[in-house]
Amino acid sequence: MDSIRKILLIIPSSIIFFLLVPIISVFFGRHLDMFLGLSQTDLGVLTTPVSGVLILVGGYYVVESIRILLAKGKGIPLGDIFPEDQSTKLITTGIYAQTRNPILFGYLLCLIAVGLLLRSPSIAFVIPTVFIALWTIWLKTREEPALEARFGDSYREYRKKTPYLIPRPWRR
Repeated sequence: MDSIRKILLIIPSSIIFFLLVPIISVFFGRHLDMFLGLSQTDLGVLTTPVSGVLILVGGYYVVESIRILLAKGKGIPLGDIFPEDQSTKLITTGIYAQTRNPILFGYLLCLIAVGLLLRSPSIAFVIPTVFIALWTIWLKTREEPALEARFGDSYREYRKKTPYLIPRPWRR
């Protein structure tokens, strides 16, 4: 029953991040392109395959990181919002050995892919940059201090050796 509750808690954040944010990004991105006088980004015949790869890789990072949090950490993403559903174990293996924020990394790849498919430089580059800046503020002021308080030296050591965002896939 606890697993079902945790999965149900993931649904609202999934709706926000995979439905509302992209819709808002598309709406504002189109207007931002016009306002900034940016012309369409076109990779020609590479647009679809590049976007497809970004979505596949990004989707893998998002889904796999959530799966690991649920299975090994016994918690959910954004556990600091729901303290009773925080991970009980610091995960430092798998994709969490490659980057401390695989969900954010994967999500950014997906957002860039949408921008490329729609040929919008604002959606592909400007909005993801703003999104990552805002999300970094959240992570650095809320999540990382909470993880350090919860896991102490283990988290500090993990933070020293694992990149913040850009994965090192060769790390296992």
